[in-house]
Amino acid sequence: MKKSKNHIPISCTRKINVSKVLAGMLGAVFLFIAISGWSDAPQSQSPQTTIIYFLRHAEDSMELVGLNPSYTVTLNNCNADRSCCEQVLTPLGRERAARLADWFKSQRITDTLTHVIASHKIRTRQTVEKIAFLAGLGGDLDGDGDLDGTDIDQAPGDGVINVPSTPLECDPGFTSSSSATQPQINYLKTLPLGSRAVVCSHSVLYSIMQAFGIDTSDPVKFPKDSRGRVNGFNNLWIVQFDLVDGVYQGRLLEHLFLNFNVEASGISREFGSGHEDDEE
Repeated sequence: MKKSKNHIPISCTRKINVSKVLAGMLGAVFLFIAISGWSDAPQSQSPQTTIIYFLRHAEDSMELVGLNPSYTVTLNNCNADRSCCEQVLTPLGRERAARLADWFKSQRITDTLTHVIASHKIRTRQTVEKIAFLAGLGGDLDGDGDLDGTDIDQAPGDGVINVPSTPLECDPGFTSSSSATQPQINYLKTLPLGSRAVVCSHSVLYSIMQAFGIDTSDPVKFPKDSRGRVNGFNNLWIVQFDLVDGVYQGRLLEHLFLNFNVEASGISREFGSGHEDDEE
């Protein structure tokens, strides 16, 4: 486990415009990303506090692997009765995850990270695995083809700690995304003082923050869908944990909003707009 380092603030509010072309079975997709509204990443007031970067997984979908002339859809990695099919990041989701990791690196936040945490759903691990690699927590760090992290859960050595680690997406007895909430709360309670952790969860992650005393009623800092869950995929919350009578209490330091402007109807049509009815 890496030792915590002093958190290094970034410079100032910036606007970055990126133009990308994603090619896939649905054809070329032009992705225009505008990241705005970044402010200085806040420093902990003391090395004896814990900083958590909360985020929701990036855009995801069940993986389409075939569509025959009769419009019969074949999906990848489903269980025997097809009551569950693995949900993975879409091309847009993979791009968002890569850009997020690059941003963490460019702001030298990866230099401080001690933990990268995901749920038991693969889409959360895919969202943060590059962050774990850039933080030196796992992945093929020495180029020998083996994963070098100390974690021994879903993808041993990738540097991402799956909480919970089981059951896998569509294993017998598979559970919903919301079943990760209490295990993640319990795990965060055990983090050593001074930790710096990325926590990637689902649209229900406000429940995790609420468990540490954070008021999530502000609709600007905590955007919600019609069910009161996280709206969209473009939020990052930086939270400070302080020990009060031996128990962590949370305080929101900063809410960062990433305004991803996707000018391609195919993204919304095929992969959803970020307003989900039943996926978390």
